[in-house]
Amino acid sequence: MYIAIVQDFTLSVALLYSLYTDLKYGKIYNLITLPVIAAGFVFNFFSNPDGHLAGLYDSLAAVLIAYAFFIVPFFLGALGGGDVKLMMAIGALKGCVFLFYSIISIGLVSFALSLLVFMMHIFKDHKFSGTLNILISFYHKNVLVGGDELRPILKKNLKFGISIFLGTIIAYVYMLKK
Repeated sequence: MYIAIVQDFTLSVALLYSLYTDLKYGKIYNLITLPVIAAGFVFNFFSNPDGHLAGLYDSLAAVLIAYAFFIVPFFLGALGGGDVKLMMAIGALKGCVFLFYSIISIGLVSFALSLLVFMMHIFKDHKFSGTLNILISFYHKNVLVGGDELRPILKKNLKFGISIFLGTIIAYVYMLKK
C-alpha cells in the first residue's frame, strides 16, 4: 500500500519536472529519468503480490516494450532521447498494463495537439482580439519548438513532453476507475 503511494508520488514528480524542463529548456534530463527507472525496479520488486521476481519482470518487460516502441520515432527524429527514457521510466514504475494505457492516451493527446498545431499555424498570420490572441501568442512562445530549420520536420512543431504528461495523467485516472 505505502509503496504504491510512493510510486505514484515518484511518477508525479518525474512527470512535472520533465514537463517543466521540456517546456523551459527543450530537454528531459537523465538526472530524473534514470533514477526513476531504477526506483521502478526496486518498487516493483518489493510490491508485487505475485512475488518479487514477477514484479521485477513486469518492470523489465515494460522498460523493454517502451524502448522498442519509441526507439524508431527517436531514430526518425520525432522524439528526443529524454522522451524515450521518460516512457521507459513510466513503464518501470507502473508496469506493462499501465504503460499500454499510457501509450494509447499519449497517442490520442498527440493527435489532438497536432490538430491544435495545424490550426494555430493556419491562424498565426491573422489578427484576433481578446482571449484567442492571448492563447495564440502563449502557444507560439511556450509550446512550439524553436525555429531551427535544420531540425527534422517531425520534431520541429511540438514538444512531446506535453503529450507524455497529459497522456499519462489520463491513463492514471482511467486506471483509478478500473
